Amino acid sequence: MATLSERAAGNSVSWRKITAAELAALMLVGAAMALVTGAVGDQGSDSGDDDDPTAFIYAKCNSRKIPGGSAFWGNLGTTLYQVVQNTAYSDYDFHTQNGGRNSPAFARGTCDTQVLTTISPQEDCTDCLTHLFNHIWSICNDAIGAEVKLNACSLRYEQYRFW
Repeated sequence: MATLSERAAGNSVSWRKITAAELAALMLVGAAMALVTGAVGDQGSDSGDDDDPTAFIYAKCNSRKIPGGSAFWGNLGTTLYQVVQNTAYSDYDFHTQNGGRNSPAFARGTCDTQVLTTISPQEDCTDCLTHLFNHIWSICNDAIGAEVKLNACSLRYEQYRFW
């Protein structure tokens, strides 16, 4: 896949699709971190399993990392939490932002209603996004911007408005 470049706040931001080997390594790190914190969960896979809503489809991760101690961390945490809690109740597509001019965080969550069960699609959407929320850090290694797609849902966050 070709490199996609975007301009954000006057900085060049480069994107690259991570390889299957990089994803596997990141998932192992994420699984180890989950075991340490007691938040063990399915990491998904790239097997194309249509029945698994958390099956991995793709990840696009910014090569820049979130600086330690950055106010962006807190704003991003709040923003992603709001996306997880509201997407299923906003026609399965929700975006929001938090933070001031110096460290804003923007995020969008979507769920694919054709993949969600008909018994409890809102709960399934929230569960899928919760799974992403808990694993996006290990998948994209604390990237300052990321987009991850699972079979039933996707989550994107940035430091600039993208919708």
